Amino acid sequence: MEQLIKCLTELEKLKTVERGLNVGGRKESSAEHSWSCLLIADIIMDHINEPLDRLKVFEYLLYHDIVEVYAGDAKFNNPQEMKLKQEKEEKALKKISSFLPNAKRFEKIMSDYEHRKTRESEFAKAVDCIDSCIRNFNDEGASKEDGFTEGLIRNKYLPHVSKFPFMLELFETLMKKLVELEKV
Repeated sequence: MEQLIKCLTELEKLKTVERGLNVGGRKESSAEHSWSCLLIADIIMDHINEPLDRLKVFEYLLYHDIVEVYAGDAKFNNPQEMKLKQEKEEKALKKISSFLPNAKRFEKIMSDYEHRKTRESEFAKAVDCIDSCIRNFNDEGASKEDGFTEGLIRNKYLPHVSKFPFMLELFETLMKKLVELEKV
């Protein structure tokens, strides 16, 4: 019971990890981002013309940023943060695995997601990219001055969203709107 309580109370801290974009005048949390990704995946999966295991997609998205409990969020427009990202996340993964009752299952989910070993993990990563575009679209304070340029976003997200024709079409539509609104 003590291990389970430690696990649940530690992972709940994802709610306190701030990301770069705003939600209602405050920074979005990593937990809010994970929830948003789950919602987006559930809605968009019906538009993908191939069979995807919904539960696998949900597992990837539920856990994809859990290491941020200890590693924090690394903003990809910050080269210094990106330089330290992998090392910080590997340490965080080890720490989380040390108290998770289902550590082997968790480690497999994280490995499959990080190395894009399944079609579902590729889709989950594409959803992660789309979520950031939607958050940027809804962030009233977002602008070009934030350092998230169209080129930077395209370079980071196109390799992932282009693996699914519908995701690429959605991404391009969102990017066009972001450019029109001068947010990127």
